[in-house]
Amino acid sequence: MSPIHLELEDRPQVVDIRRSESNLDLVKEVTSGLRSQPLEIPSILLWTDRGLKLFDRYVQIPSYYPFHSEMEVLRVHGSSIVASMPADGVLLELGCGAIHKTKLILAALCKRQKPVHYFALDLSRESLVASLHELRSSFRDSSFITITGLLGTYDDCIAWLGGANSLSQYQPITILWLGNSIANMDHPEEAGAFLERFGTACKRAQLTCRFLVSIDICQKESKIKDAYSGPEFRDWLLSSLEIASLAVGYDAFSSADWGDSIWMDSYTCTLHACLAARRDMLIPLTSPIHGSQTVAIHKGDRITMIRSGKWKEDTIGEICAQAGFQIQQRWKDDDGDYGVFLLGQEARL
Repeated sequence: MSPIHLELEDRPQVVDIRRSESNLDLVKEVTSGLRSQPLEIPSILLWTDRGLKLFDRYVQIPSYYPFHSEMEVLRVHGSSIVASMPADGVLLELGCGAIHKTKLILAALCKRQKPVHYFALDLSRESLVASLHELRSSFRDSSFITITGLLGTYDDCIAWLGGANSLSQYQPITILWLGNSIANMDHPEEAGAFLERFGTACKRAQLTCRFLVSIDICQKESKIKDAYSGPEFRDWLLSSLEIASLAVGYDAFSSADWGDSIWMDSYTCTLHACLAARRDMLIPLTSPIHGSQTVAIHKGDRITMIRSGKWKEDTIGEICAQAGFQIQQRWKDDDGDYGVFLLGQEARL
């Protein structure tokens, strides 16, 4: 297990918690996705080092309310949020990204003089090291923040937590999950199962587990669609094609052949962001399971890249109940379209 107390060095400490070099067979995922209906390729292709930089540029556009609303909640309610966190606990962030929001939380903890052991999980080593460098530089003079990086996936983190008995002296562990990432699951039941897996891992390590999650609860369709548009959004989606081509072994996807497309599933309150074919094309694919096969893509066909739920608060309560958590506190932006929720594990008799 990784150590808790670290010396402030020029080189941030990153602990590789990956159980293998790669838990994802990209060739299998890409080829299977293009043979499925509806068409899809894994969203992990968006989170390369280049993809993360493009995403950080995209979220800055004025119409992308999820980022700006989340920043508003953290700025306005940051003091109240950190007041709910115990001193000398563990703060584990799932996917630290560009750490704009993380800085606000850690700064608020410093202001309250609350020591915290901060762990940042990310699957990109380059992005993780860059983020940790920035954080350590920002809090170099603080004696309240200890920082460690964890290199791996969500699944790797669950396995690591299950054996992290050395963390039991730092109670409770607060899992920070921002960016509406919980609603990138296919459906609320999957999100509930995900929370439950983390809760089970923490119980195995004798850790009291809480989640601090941000959730997009906007129900205004025009506002939602405006947020997922523009050249910055398109460039981010198209960045996945280079990695998809590398996966199948040749230049199968040209960005000139694809545009961006979105549609809203009003029944599940989920936005689907897709790549849309601009012409008819044939894509030869080879995989150990299916062998060689040519997939026909027709003009207008859409490949799903991400799903982003815009869930009602009742849905969040149902997710918590499924996972053995309950909403303990909530903070919202002025429009009431975005919230940060503190989820605690229910007491079991």
